[in-house]
Amino acid sequence: MKDAERRERIPRRFFALCAIDFSARTSYNMARTPVLPLFAASLGASPAMVGLIVAASTITGIFLKAPAGAISDQIGRRRTLLFGAAVFGLTPFLYLLVGSDWQLLPIRFFHGMATAIYGPVVMAAAAALAGARKGELLAWFSLIKIATNALGGFLAGGLLYLLASGGEPSVGNFHTIYAIIGGVGVLSLVIAVWLIPGMREDAREKARSVREIYRKTVRGLVEVVRSGPVVLTAGMEGVQNMTMGVLHAFLPLYVVEKAGLNVALAGLLWTILTGTSVIAKPLMGRISDRYGRRSPIVVGMILCAVPFALIPLFSSFWILAALAVLFGLGEAFVTTSTGALVADLAKRESLGAAMGVFGTIADTGQALGPIIIGLLLAKIGYLPAFSLLSGFLLAWTALFVRTRSTA
Repeated sequence: MKDAERRERIPRRFFALCAIDFSARTSYNMARTPVLPLFAASLGASPAMVGLIVAASTITGIFLKAPAGAISDQIGRRRTLLFGAAVFGLTPFLYLLVGSDWQLLPIRFFHGMATAIYGPVVMAAAAALAGARKGELLAWFSLIKIATNALGGFLAGGLLYLLASGGEPSVGNFHTIYAIIGGVGVLSLVIAVWLIPGMREDAREKARSVREIYRKTVRGLVEVVRSGPVVLTAGMEGVQNMTMGVLHAFLPLYVVEKAGLNVALAGLLWTILTGTSVIAKPLMGRISDRYGRRSPIVVGMILCAVPFALIPLFSSFWILAALAVLFGLGEAFVTTSTGALVADLAKRESLGAAMGVFGTIADTGQALGPIIIGLLLAKIGYLPAFSLLSGFLLAWTALFVRTRSTA
């Protein structure tokens, strides 16, 4: 009875957000790992170029997430969500025009507008609805992001394997995949257009002019950036996201080119990694609510760093799968606690700005990871490059622990 009453306290608007998020992110993630780096490689892209292409959409978020979140505090969430959903829904068809690796860059930058504008706004809307249960409900909400990551990789990788009849995919195979992804994107846009206008927003005093919107936006951003705990917490996710960005870009290439496995297994490994996080996140969210946010962050960073360093030592699918499980657990520990801690620390009227700054710092890490490792791979190879980044994670974690203990 108590469980039933507890479920009834979850606002219906939260479930509407979940439906919109699931549909939009499924399309977006089908366009990413393992399809995108393999597409770039098939067009002759170097490792450095592959890293830049994969990072391009995240770079957009570095510049747009913070202002998008802050502006949504003033003009409301619905308009911003609808615009982001439109970019999610229509951009996949641009990939059909690609015939060379450099053409992927502007498309990825544009595609990144979707998550840059939509991401912090939908997180702020979810956090505002969650109340005292931020850890648990944001864990469920972030589960959608990672679940669609797993689902998108599995669907796109499996479809690409079938289209190529188990062999090396052609450029035409990739165009067909992106046409299918475009169909999924249109469906996501239809769902968003249907649900978003029906979402009520909390009553708020809206800015009356562009100048007032600008003034309030800047004030919210400055307030958040001056908050040391918010920036420090966001930095932890940013550093962890460096490894996620690297795995987005180079796990498929390592599995296919170095380990000698096929593209379907590359997609399956990504699904195992992200699926582990999906399963673990609700429990991690409850732990975060009950026992605090900081300890899970530290444990999660260690669980990410160690298997990440070990990946280049193995070519066995089953060993790589075990390492993916460990990494997925670490990712669940970190991401369920960082977002909730930022929401705890932020003022309600600046929640969108806080989530925007959080997203900007997280995206900075996710963009830098594949760019840096892409440059290092040609010079020192997978094992030294992955080991260096793993060591950086552990060093940053030690700094986080020390900073908290001396605060």
